Amino acid sequence: MSANNSEHLVKMANQIVQNIPAATAEARIESAANHMNNFWSPLMKKQIGDYISAGGENLLPEATQALLKITA
Repeated sequence: MSANNSEHLVKMANQIVQNIPAATAEARIESAANHMNNFWSPLMKKQIGDYISAGGENLLPEATQALLKITA
């Protein structure tokens, strides 16, 4: 995956987590996971899963947790 593409996916994941209104962190993580699972292509999910496996640098902790729910 190109660095530019991974940066874009990281930015998107972080923005999704930051912009989901939720009462708790767990609810925000679950909502973000559902959103990304519904709207991200299988290729995007694979690429971000590979990125997380390589260290997941620059992902917010809640974004990482949400992504792990859909890439595991």
